[in-house]
Amino acid sequence: MNIALSVRQKGANIFFAIPLWYRCLSAIMFAAVLAAILVSGGTGIPGWIILAVTAFSFFYEEKWLFNKSSGKCSGRMGLFFLYKGPVFSAKEVKELRLELFRKGYLNQSVMVEDHKMPPGSQLRLILDLKNGESYLLDSVPFKKKEALENNAKTIAAFMNFELK
Repeated sequence: MNIALSVRQKGANIFFAIPLWYRCLSAIMFAAVLAAILVSGGTGIPGWIILAVTAFSFFYEEKWLFNKSSGKCSGRMGLFFLYKGPVFSAKEVKELRLELFRKGYLNQSVMVEDHKMPPGSQLRLILDLKNGESYLLDSVPFKKKEALENNAKTIAAFMNFELK
């Protein structure tokens, strides 16, 4: 399942993160499974596995924070209590770029018309630093490219990043 990250602006911050609807749905599923286990008086191994999966989906975090006033950029990936990710200054950012991955092509520079794009092709949002490091912020199926393009434009305009 591919859940595209969404952009939310709050004051001097832009959050590029797992959508709120997914977090709410995960919390409801976790609570429902836990309640079912408690009401029924227990469960077997399959029930514990389902509870673990719903807990993982609820506690998993993937978020990028861009703070315009401090110029700080950070990424957090992983479980809430075990997450890790990079922290860097906006001054270290070289560019934000959209990169097309065409499934089945060795030569990725070959241009293909949109309606002939092979299934499984993706559009990727990549943040490049001046020191040569790159971070993949999000990747979506080619069919959903407009949403990722809009998110990239929003982040680039907010942080004054060059967008390619």
